[in-house]
Amino acid sequence: MASLASAKPFELPDSKPIVTITLPDAWDPEEIPKGVQANSPDTAIYVSFELGETKNTDKVVLEGVKFLAESGVKIDPASEKRGEGKVNGIDMITIDWTGVYDGKVAKVSLSIAILSPTKIGLLTYWGSPAAEKKYGAQLDSILKSIQPLGQ
Repeated sequence: MASLASAKPFELPDSKPIVTITLPDAWDPEEIPKGVQANSPDTAIYVSFELGETKNTDKVVLEGVKFLAESGVKIDPASEKRGEGKVNGIDMITIDWTGVYDGKVAKVSLSIAILSPTKIGLLTYWGSPAAEKKYGAQLDSILKSIQPLGQ
């Protein structure tokens, strides 16, 4: 499996970076207003990481679900699974769903990184179950690449 050996780290936000995330170059990552986004080479997986200014995780989840809907992803609320853990010392809350994207079954995930009392990072991805399996190692590497800066 390909790792992040050929990958670009992004320090966010540009003005005073507090976190870094690394995305594979082959995924053609690009900066967006609040973060970075990329697609797997076959466009079967979409991933983004954005910074937010809130500590209200319920609001963050609602905004994430709204983004998914605006992107054409329909989630099945009954399939929701939540988990908590740490990545590189950062508290993480993960919410996974089964959904539909482009008429096909999709695995959907929101991971909230608690970066400070007022800052969060939101890692979002979706893709087919087959793509999630195919790119599982890269998705795991992307998640594990989230690192706090200057703390």
